Amino acid sequence: MSKATQIVNVLLETDEQPGVNIEPDVSPESYLHQYADQIDKDAREGRLTPQTALNAHNFYHRTLTYKDGVTPLQARRNGATKTWKTQPGEFKIPAKYGMYEYFYITDKDAADWSVAPLPSKAKPVTRKKPVVNPSSLMPPL
Repeated sequence: MSKATQIVNVLLETDEQPGVNIEPDVSPESYLHQYADQIDKDAREGRLTPQTALNAHNFYHRTLTYKDGVTPLQARRNGATKTWKTQPGEFKIPAKYGMYEYFYITDKDAADWSVAPLPSKAKPVTRKKPVVNPSSLMPPL
């Protein structure tokens, strides 16, 4: 038994609360592979997670669009990501939109944002007005 395994076993024995069941069949290797697969899946889908928040530069909103109704709203990073040691799942990204709009993307609204460019929505169909020749409206001479 390795030294690390002994330390983990001691910690599990002393910190275990009554009524808490720990699955004995979980191997550290399978857990790490599962964790790595989840990170890869999040990166493929463009999810904004604490890991992707550290490196991404552009952010795309999933529902809001520009005035044309087609292009997703895009914001860019405006500083370093703020993280906390006591709250490891939380982050705060300063972002900029347009020329004068500044805001923060936090872990609470991360589901609304993507780090991968989103496909543009289909353009709304607009019907052109018929062109009327003014000379055709004049009575014949």
